[in-house]
Amino acid sequence: MSRVVPNCISVLLAALAVMSCSDEPRPVVATKHPQSKPAAAPKADGDLVVTPVRFPFSGATLEPNIVADRDGGFLVSWIEKSTTGFIFAPYRGGSWFQPRMIAHGRLLVNKADFPSIAVAPEGTLYAQWLEGKGESTSIRVAQSTDNGATWSTPLRPHADVAGEFGFASLLPAADRSTHLVWLDASAAEKTSEQALYAATIDANGKLSADSTVIDPRVCDCCQTAAAMTSDGPIVAYRDRSSDEVRDISIVRLTASGWTQPKTLHADGWKIAACPVNGPQLDANGRNVVAAWFTAAGGRPRVNVAFSSDSGATFGAPVTVDDGQPAGHVDVAFVDDGSAIVTWVERNGDGGRIEARRVRADRTRGNAVIVAEVTSANAVGFPRLAVSKQNVAVVWNGGGTEPSVRMATIQSSTK
Repeated sequence: MSRVVPNCISVLLAALAVMSCSDEPRPVVATKHPQSKPAAAPKADGDLVVTPVRFPFSGATLEPNIVADRDGGFLVSWIEKSTTGFIFAPYRGGSWFQPRMIAHGRLLVNKADFPSIAVAPEGTLYAQWLEGKGESTSIRVAQSTDNGATWSTPLRPHADVAGEFGFASLLPAADRSTHLVWLDASAAEKTSEQALYAATIDANGKLSADSTVIDPRVCDCCQTAAAMTSDGPIVAYRDRSSDEVRDISIVRLTASGWTQPKTLHADGWKIAACPVNGPQLDANGRNVVAAWFTAAGGRPRVNVAFSSDSGATFGAPVTVDDGQPAGHVDVAFVDDGSAIVTWVERNGDGGRIEARRVRADRTRGNAVIVAEVTSANAVGFPRLAVSKQNVAVVWNGGGTEPSVRMATIQSSTK
């Protein structure tokens, strides 16, 4: 990837009077967002405590995402509505640092398929986003080796044809390469089906010559998920059988290549449409945790299952919701080997984001309400990240001028 230097985004964020494009981000002074309220008191239920975090940047902000950095902090990304800019800002030690632009102008705003950042073990940043309009979309991937001050010229991992491409997952590896999986419509003109593809970007930013078809028929618009085990990458996605059963499948990258798709759990959810509700994964060594939504048998539920062999097999799932889930799950391991799962629960005309601790022995902690929301759909897809001892979640805030919302989660038993 060749390198380009972006303009600083002071022209985009009026809250910041002066900005720098140096490698090291500087702290910013929090400014009041029109939709912001003073942080509420921490909320506790069982073994989890939720504390709201003020998002300090002005303007309408959409489709937040979050990833752990290597130092116990987080990189929070979002789309700035007025410029359609893909922006991120570090959050460390309770302080926000100056935002930086990744891309802008032609980004496609989609609450289900939103941009993301991945942090490689040695610190390289990777970013993916969508460009296009309507039903013709294209994935873009860029790389930064200077903490996001500059980004490489974006590359397109798929064929240059009209169609729907998206729902990409990035997975950096220890050898400085990065694995990329996505939903691909290259053959849709002939088959009217989406496929799951994979490719690799090497340490120099060069895309592998040939992409790989992992599964030729998958659900059209559910998110993919990827995690790195000590035995290599694992990917989860919503599959699609010939008779429209859309359960979650798992594939793994081994020395022999990608494994054949394997059903994570036979829910038997038969639905003749995409539910727009993908799975999520996390890994720690050979331990893997998966979370997903299903409505098999007409009963909506959020399930979590664990593996101790890098995802080759999973134990029986445990249901974690409170009876009226909308799904939109995320999950991550914490330092004691348990996992925290988040999801959206319906509540009359509104909804709430909930979190719960789950253990590999299928025991559950009490659920805690992360946030009350006016609509289970408007909240989008809350995203969770764990960085050393710190846990944080971000989501879409509603209102006439929507903004990113964020909270931290701590264990009240420590």
